[in-house]
Amino acid sequence: MQHIILCGGSGTRLWPLSNRQTPKQLLPLFDGQSLLQLTWLRNSFACDNVVAIVNEQQADVVADQLTVSGAESVALIAEPVGRNTAAAIALAAFSAAPDTILLITPADHLIGTPDLYTETILTAAEFAAEGHLVTIGLEPAYPETGYGYIQYADNDVVRFTEKPDAVTAAAMLESGDYLWNSGIFCGKAGVLLEQLALHAPAIYASAAVAATAWMETGQIPQEVMEAIPADSIDYAVLEKSNIVKVVPSAMEWSDVGGYEALADALANHYRYSNHQAVFIESDPVNSIVIGKDKLVALVGIENVVVVNTPDALLILQKGKGQDVKQLHQWVKENRPELL
Repeated sequence: MQHIILCGGSGTRLWPLSNRQTPKQLLPLFDGQSLLQLTWLRNSFACDNVVAIVNEQQADVVADQLTVSGAESVALIAEPVGRNTAAAIALAAFSAAPDTILLITPADHLIGTPDLYTETILTAAEFAAEGHLVTIGLEPAYPETGYGYIQYADNDVVRFTEKPDAVTAAAMLESGDYLWNSGIFCGKAGVLLEQLALHAPAIYASAAVAATAWMETGQIPQEVMEAIPADSIDYAVLEKSNIVKVVPSAMEWSDVGGYEALADALANHYRYSNHQAVFIESDPVNSIVIGKDKLVALVGIENVVVVNTPDALLILQKGKGQDVKQLHQWVKENRPELL
């Protein structure tokens, strides 16, 4: 298998820790490693080499992090402008041999059950070898409204549902036949391109031009990249194809989509020290201070996340993590230099 890492994403809900120069997948928060590095390491058991789809501005740091993590063969497809996941995956598929199984993963997920993850990926690879596109579905832990869902029967996909409202999400959880859509999937490069040509011919044709430019020169002109219609691989292919299988998994998974998830990960799975924080009549278990350039004192405060960076200080009440996206928008409009 060949590992395709999708390195896009700005991590707006982790501002000010995550910014344009260093988005969340590149932050060395997890025992000195980034989410990108952890992504490569947990998939290295199955993949001989890695292709990273990156923003041009982050190409060097992505290459450095992967090399430091032990990836011996790293290819970078640097996008001058992002056109969503269908375009990124098409570029990788065009650059691979048709029978190569591509294991496609986001760079910014955190998985805490490596043995179960390995088992899940090996099962998915078996279906992929038979000519299927295979997505990984996660057993839902609660009625999350921020994730896509997959209705399934055994390993067959019944339908995809995008980000339901709270009532619908609760009903899905109760039914027992829905999974969270993890965004991880695999399939042969040739099969993926066949399905893309069938269901999204405009993306296929324009991505072919961009891929040819990259293979010939190592670069993609901006106007060539901009000509690719922007769409997700889910909308463009997976939701339309009749050859998709799903592998249900109970692995421990997080997209680290906000500060509550990040705080839980740091508290439960990684050695993270609050040694630059003082807790006076405050709870050091359910509160966390991220950032170490100055001492932070918490007095009489519970259930907060404090993010201490050189440019901005964020004090967040747990449970309000989704509101950081609104804060990010305010900063974009009023203090864009802080992004």
